[in-house]
Amino acid sequence: MKNCGYMPERPVGVLSLGILILALAVSAASLAINVLVQVSEVFSLTMVLFGLWIAILGVMRSVDPEQYGGGAFNALSGGVLITTLGAVWLLYGRAVFVEFLIPMLLLVVAILVVFAGIRAWRK
Repeated sequence: MKNCGYMPERPVGVLSLGILILALAVSAASLAINVLVQVSEVFSLTMVLFGLWIAILGVMRSVDPEQYGGGAFNALSGGVLITTLGAVWLLYGRAVFVEFLIPMLLLVVAILVVFAGIRAWRK
């Protein structure tokens, strides 16, 4: 059946679900072999890994944009934000660089907002 113009050519929903399950499996295995010490670190590492996947999707969409697919900037910025939140959560759980976590999160959000503003201004 030919694409009717309202669906992306290559849906990545099932692939992304598989990547999410894979990220959760890697995180759980890290807990099992004592790389991670707390159960909450499993979810934060899963966020980091899945956020990286979303950022990769954003890069892939910028190289080969689809007419009706989600925007590359939206996917990339969402991936960066999810990765940053997961990293902040992971570092907070390990009490590493605690005093820099909020500034790091705010810096990433500020950079994304500035890029979004520049992008909107140029249109």
